[in-house]
Amino acid sequence: MPILKRRNPNPLKNCLDNFKKSLGDLDKLSKINENWENLIGSELFQECKPLNIDKKTLTIAVNNPQWRQALIYNKHKLKERIEKIGITLNEIKIIQNYELKNKNIKVNNSKIVWANHPSRIHKNNMSICKICNSPTPEGEIKRWNKCSLCWRKDL
Repeated sequence: MPILKRRNPNPLKNCLDNFKKSLGDLDKLSKINENWENLIGSELFQECKPLNIDKKTLTIAVNNPQWRQALIYNKHKLKERIEKIGITLNEIKIIQNYELKNKNIKVNNSKIVWANHPSRIHKNNMSICKICNSPTPEGEIKRWNKCSLCWRKDL
């Protein structure tokens, strides 16, 4: 009969220590989540979320590359704010995450963007240029009696 390879299980003490450490990280993450809006600000609050803490490294997921860039530039300030609530971190890791909460939100957002688009004459104090019949801000019509493109042609 062949000799079976024996597994080398970790001692119970090591398992319990690892479990206790993971609970501590989970507790820290929970505390960060509770204070997230105050730590990150109301603008970024909807755009990013803390994912986990591992070996004193906080990982944050961000939905938009511009917000990610803003966080990268200000992560030292964020780290200071987190230290003020009693959590010491060595590093903050910021990852790109294109998770959409709901596809209907995207559709509704595109409808809102289109409704507020500058070309929408009836909503944005727009007028029609008398020369080229293009939508034009009322200020241009008041100033030059035509749109800026027609005004440039006359220069």
